[in-house]
Amino acid sequence: MHNGVIRRRRLPLRYVALDLAPGRLADFLRVVREANVLGGNVTIPFKEEAAALSDTRSEAVAFCGAANVLCVRDGRLHAENTDGPGFLDALAGAGWGRRFRRVVLLGAGGSARGIAYALGRSGTRELVVLNRSRARARNIARDLAKGFPRLAIAHGDLIPAKIKEELDGTDLVVQCTSLGLQGEWTDFPADAVQKSTRFADIVYRRGGTGLVRELRKRGVPAIDGLPMLAHQAARSFALWTGRSVPAEEFLSLARRALARPPAGFLDRGPK
Repeated sequence: MHNGVIRRRRLPLRYVALDLAPGRLADFLRVVREANVLGGNVTIPFKEEAAALSDTRSEAVAFCGAANVLCVRDGRLHAENTDGPGFLDALAGAGWGRRFRRVVLLGAGGSARGIAYALGRSGTRELVVLNRSRARARNIARDLAKGFPRLAIAHGDLIPAKIKEELDGTDLVVQCTSLGLQGEWTDFPADAVQKSTRFADIVYRRGGTGLVRELRKRGVPAIDGLPMLAHQAARSFALWTGRSVPAEEFLSLARRALARPPAGFLDRGPK
């Protein structure tokens, strides 16, 4: 996405993917501070460490304890987290708006924390956090209660019966677990999701997730994580370059990339 935008505008920039070994982030960031670098994205397992090693942090990073964007400013590193803003941008782009009365959040990892923070700031009144590790769900609920005293927060186990119980009267369901990447969520109670409920899966992959496809067949408004990725890319690019590029351009480039055969695919040709 980034290099596609760069080529179209003939900018003297390049976006490079680097595979960094564990334990090497601190040394790498010392080089980044001194090199001709505008910034970069950070993925797992380095998000928490990147936040801790940065010189300054946004409010979202301070809450989440994780950064997915680093900006180099006069030799200093500033940490940002675009999970929440990118997610709300994607919802708005789908025509759903940014404010919801009651939200059920499935998962309690780093992305879930960023999205929960953004939902709290956007005016959500009720938030239910369900997770396989109940302690992590409880931690998000505790931290949100400190920052958003008017937000009614509950937490519980990520099991079909509990999900089904909490779906009633819910405006938005957010799927933040890794189940869509590791395999299909076979016991998700899709039949309990009402057509008046919107469903957002932050996972994206070639062909979309099975859960989003199933819910759409049932008439439930549902999106996967690709629009969120595109909006995050647009926000990252603006932070690094000061240039505003429509997220739709990033989304178009992402869809084009996903439509190509996977790397290493060998076409045997006509039979």
